[in-house]
Amino acid sequence: MSEPLTPEGSPEQQPLHQPGGDAEQARETVEQVISEYNTRLVAARRNPGRHTPDVVAGWRTARDQAVDDLERLESAGEDGTVQIALVYAARLKELKAT
Repeated sequence: MSEPLTPEGSPEQQPLHQPGGDAEQARETVEQVISEYNTRLVAARRNPGRHTPDVVAGWRTARDQAVDDLERLESAGEDGTVQIALVYAARLKELKAT
């Protein structure tokens, strides 16, 4: 039995990392996530009773992790860049939905 054919140019055949493009896009996505968390933290300071301290602490921790991951992008290889990009694209989508 032969393997199923995949269309030329399918994601399986294309490299996940392209110099400049993926790293730049990952950086921008992580920066957007950091901005979302900063916006929420500022709002929580202005209206302290709206969110529980645990929620605010979770945002702060997640923001700090995003800052660390942004720095990690500077030296990340192709796989690391793709992994960071995927994680933060999903997180940004989640943050925008809530």
